[in-house]
Amino acid sequence: MAAGGTRQPVLDVVPSRRNRAPLSLLATFRTRIPDRNLWVVYATTWVLATAYGLALATTPLVLHERHFSGSQIGTTASWFGAGIVGFAIPSGAVIRRFGARRTLTVCILGYAAMIGLFPFLPELWQIGLCRCVDGAFSVGVWVSCETLILARAHPEHKAFSTSVYAIATGLGYFVGGGLSWALSHATSYPFIFVVAAGVAALSSALAALKLEPEVDAPTGPAHGDPSAPARGWLDLAWRIKTSSAATFCTGFFQASVVIFLPLYLIEVKHIDGRDTSLVTAVSAAGMLVISNVAGRIGDRRGHLAVLRTLALIGLVVMLSFVPLTGFGAMLAAVLVGGGCLASIPPLSLALQGAIADPSEYARSNSIFNVFFATGLLLGPFVTGRLFFDALGPESILYLFAGLWGALVVVGWVFRHDDPAVARRASGRTSPA
Repeated sequence: MAAGGTRQPVLDVVPSRRNRAPLSLLATFRTRIPDRNLWVVYATTWVLATAYGLALATTPLVLHERHFSGSQIGTTASWFGAGIVGFAIPSGAVIRRFGARRTLTVCILGYAAMIGLFPFLPELWQIGLCRCVDGAFSVGVWVSCETLILARAHPEHKAFSTSVYAIATGLGYFVGGGLSWALSHATSYPFIFVVAAGVAALSSALAALKLEPEVDAPTGPAHGDPSAPARGWLDLAWRIKTSSAATFCTGFFQASVVIFLPLYLIEVKHIDGRDTSLVTAVSAAGMLVISNVAGRIGDRRGHLAVLRTLALIGLVVMLSFVPLTGFGAMLAAVLVGGGCLASIPPLSLALQGAIADPSEYARSNSIFNVFFATGLLLGPFVTGRLFFDALGPESILYLFAGLWGALVVVGWVFRHDDPAVARRASGRTSPA
């Protein structure tokens, strides 16, 4: 699926209506993303996200099978966040020293080793330590991919490029979640993690063999002034505060919902635990449908405005779980709400890339992932101990709704941080 250039495909003199739409769609993708290295990143992401989907959908099941409490399960997820916090800032320096290609390859292999080991560890502290190292390798993967995408994507199509990244991620989670559901009915939970480790190792080989050696050099037209002095860390963090707030909410929500929504469905709605793995797959399916559309609108109308709309829809869907009783209706809610909320990360990443200068991407991605990791770190603890255990499983729905409501407010207060607002004020618009 690599795109080697911007030349349009040869068409028939009078193409049929049946063939016109697919060719037009392919031409759009080839024109907006001509760099083949980006397609290698997307392919690597898809394969790796399949491993993530397998592991994430199975993690709460294997821990619940061992009779760990909700707060204990949340603690293991917090250890994962701690690993991300610990390596998020250093990962930027590592990428500048060794390059994103090498860092990506090594970190994927490290992640594969950790998830292969995870189900065979008997003690909770061992599981937590494993997840901490897992988090460190994971953030190395994310910062590497995001740095490559932002550096090589066209400035006018950043949200489009990051939305394809999100589609690759969502497709992987969809496939991984579906495989987890199928395998959980046919084999043991530890074997699913072994399969996930093998899939992750395959993605590492793909990145090592297919990315060009010079991939770390940006090629697209830059925005901003590359000769300007580098901003300090605090100044840069303040400039990208809206995208950082969005990624904090994403980390808080993702780390919590993947564990506690299945437990809520099991304990309150009395859903078969094996069927809850479908939640990951269905949410990813919604992301596949919504993320690219949201990205194209974001490039035209402003990333932050679309981000606020998605968060508002997610808020409403979270509250809708309270009266719902049928599992089919719940999956429909997950399809819409989960798809909207899962489409926020590529928009927040594109917003960060629009605000920061290209020379700052490694550092801005590090800051961006610190906020994501802080959300991962706090989310499971707050959700598990202060809400799920103390106030009851249903309370997590109100917590999640409040989280996304807060993001809507922050996005509105700081709406002028989005460069698209300044463009509209000066009478200029971005290309469609």
